[in-house]
Amino acid sequence: MKILNTLGKHFAPKAKQILDALGDVDYREVTHKEILEIAGEYDIIVVGLYPMIDKEVIDRAKKLKYIAIPANTLENIDVTYANSKGIEVVSLWGETEFLNTITGTAELAMGLLIDIVRLTPWAFDNVKEYKWEREKFRGHNLYEKTLGIVGMGRLGTWMARYGKAFGMNVIFYSPHTEKSPVPDCKKVIFPELLEKSDIISIHAHLNKETENMFNAEVFKKMKKTAYLINTARGRIVDEKELLEALESGEIAGYAADVLADEFRFDDTGLVNHPLIDYAKDHKNVIIVPHTGGMTHESRERTDLFVVEKLKKYLS
Repeated sequence: MKILNTLGKHFAPKAKQILDALGDVDYREVTHKEILEIAGEYDIIVVGLYPMIDKEVIDRAKKLKYIAIPANTLENIDVTYANSKGIEVVSLWGETEFLNTITGTAELAMGLLIDIVRLTPWAFDNVKEYKWEREKFRGHNLYEKTLGIVGMGRLGTWMARYGKAFGMNVIFYSPHTEKSPVPDCKKVIFPELLEKSDIISIHAHLNKETENMFNAEVFKKMKKTAYLINTARGRIVDEKELLEALESGEIAGYAADVLADEFRFDDTGLVNHPLIDYAKDHKNVIIVPHTGGMTHESRERTDLFVVEKLKKYLS
């Protein structure tokens, strides 16, 4: 087996030992353009969130038998087309028991929530300029505020626990969840969540129903003092209409570790992004580079899990 691992030197050492025993492995961080040139050489491709493994790549990967990804989000892989070509996609999708122990994304969501309401990044920037201007950075308490959660799956459940720990009122909208695993969390319809929430945190999967779910119409129904947290997928939020809502004061702020077009950044680069340009001069937007699952603990465990799963498939 010839294997390409696009996570390169960042792949967990324990997982690397197992993968190396399965075949001849090349550890190379590549862009979408670069993988097009070499895809035909490999029987297995191990990929992170980048690059895109789309129809174009799959058509060139004539020998490909397996695509392995240490994640449960498959947005960067054309799974249907891969399967139609007899290629198996090995992922964390459906591995509920294991995924319930991977908490990094929910922890980041809570961290972004605190940072955006307490103005932490800008206060730190102020101190780095040798200033101590406390009054400029008066934020808000979380106690007794209402946290609205969109998607009460595993990450939404962790977020509900964190919210309750801060003394928040937690409500949620989740079409496929009847009762929250966390006590005292009330299920509501989407318009009620928009009307009542002081902070909304998105933990839904991206699909036809959720793409651009947060748009101009939705922003108008939110409190003008409300903050939106997005550690799910960039395309759940209409970024153009979000920017307009921020500029007009329709909502108070936005914190995210995702952008709508991030899966093409390896080819296009991250340039001239309106939301980032806005954030340079305003204290109500935080964007970090999809770091939800990027903890040492999470990466080691997910890399190891998916390689063990791949090993089982091969045997």
